[in-house]
Amino acid sequence: MKDTKRRLETISLYDHTGIERHLKKMAEKGWMLEKITSLGWVYRRTEPKNGQFSVTYYPKASEFDPELTDGQKMYQEFTARSGWQFICSSAQMQVFYTEQEDPTPIETDPVIQIDNIHNAAKKGFLLSHFLVLAIGILNGAQFVSRLVKDPIATLASSANLFTGVCWTLLLLIAVVELTGYFHWLCKAKKAAEHGEFVETPNSARMQLFILWFVLICFAGHLVNIMITGSVMMRWVSALMFGYIIALILIVNAVKQFLKRKKVSSSTNLTITLIVDFVLAFAMMGAIVYGTLQASQNGLFAPGAETYEHNGSTFVLYQDELLLAVEDMLDVQYDGYVRECNTTETVFLKSVDVFQHPRYDDENGNDFPYLEYTITYVKIPSLYQLCKNDLLNKFYNPGNVRFPQGYSYVAVDPTPWGAVEAYQLTHDYPMEKYLICYQDCLVEIGFEWKAKDEHKAIVSEKLGSK
Repeated sequence: MKDTKRRLETISLYDHTGIERHLKKMAEKGWMLEKITSLGWVYRRTEPKNGQFSVTYYPKASEFDPELTDGQKMYQEFTARSGWQFICSSAQMQVFYTEQEDPTPIETDPVIQIDNIHNAAKKGFLLSHFLVLAIGILNGAQFVSRLVKDPIATLASSANLFTGVCWTLLLLIAVVELTGYFHWLCKAKKAAEHGEFVETPNSARMQLFILWFVLICFAGHLVNIMITGSVMMRWVSALMFGYIIALILIVNAVKQFLKRKKVSSSTNLTITLIVDFVLAFAMMGAIVYGTLQASQNGLFAPGAETYEHNGSTFVLYQDELLLAVEDMLDVQYDGYVRECNTTETVFLKSVDVFQHPRYDDENGNDFPYLEYTITYVKIPSLYQLCKNDLLNKFYNPGNVRFPQGYSYVAVDPTPWGAVEAYQLTHDYPMEKYLICYQDCLVEIGFEWKAKDEHKAIVSEKLGSK
């Protein structure tokens, strides 16, 4: 049986009344708080206790202090005379415990208490939450912009959805926490004029719910990557997860090492920020460079052949295709590259297919290529959104052409066995089509004149999937 327990508590550090209640419940269960670290709150197993906790704030303290300041030590000596035992501290927050049945409160003046809480909050809680708010708004706006401009790529990408959800929830936490804090501050100041204390708001349940929701979404993202993702996507996801964990652990280790060496708080902060920035930049650069090199050398396509062309390495993909050139034309050619990339979520599934001659074949231009993208719409209400997204790449509903001069023109869908069909034009009809089937949309381009028999094969191979 373990004598220590580490928990990630979802309690705001300024919520002293919520923390006091929580610690009292833990002590009654036989778990006494031992220390608070960046990686969680550590509890020590004890006999069940029915004492009282008090949380106070010392604004001049910092989480980078190598040891307790002289002011904190004097404060602890003062509280010890009243029977309060110092347990631990975390930045400006200090935790005390007593087993007296009716102890004298440490905080007796609500005005001083509010000033201490607010000054401490300005150094940590408010600064971090305003930063999260700003970053959340920026990333939330970018996510919404991507969703509006390219809904298919956004809704078909598990990574895009997961990061979008995370930033939205972080933004929600920042808004709720800041709103709750300033509402409490205003209310507490008015009550303090009459010598009254006001309990701090508690958002622990909301934060716990959001934490579990993010973990569930993360688990779903990992499962989706393992089932539908390519080898490269799996490796990149694993590397990014390892990058985040390693960055947190290493930066925290540097901070703790400097504290043990009694380095001043300002120097510790400076060195820790520099290490954080340099390490984040170096690790991300290594991941990007390593991924590009591995991709070019075919490491993400085990067993696949590679070839050199103009100083670059290319993979000779031989993926199984739903529709190939050979299904429509009498072509005998062994030099085709057949690549199929799939992204999928609970909303959409997008399949990009490329079949083209290898670049190092001088006779490759004698053989036709084929490319198409299939968007499977899993939720019917999203069908029109996806269709409009594809149409609006080249077509404006106001019949105003984009500067490129491209537009989609409706054509007879019967040869395609489809609900609707559109052909791309640029002063003249091009062999690029958008085919709308019952539950999927197909963008397909030919290097030859598509005949009715070719269109029927497309319907058979792609429209019924």
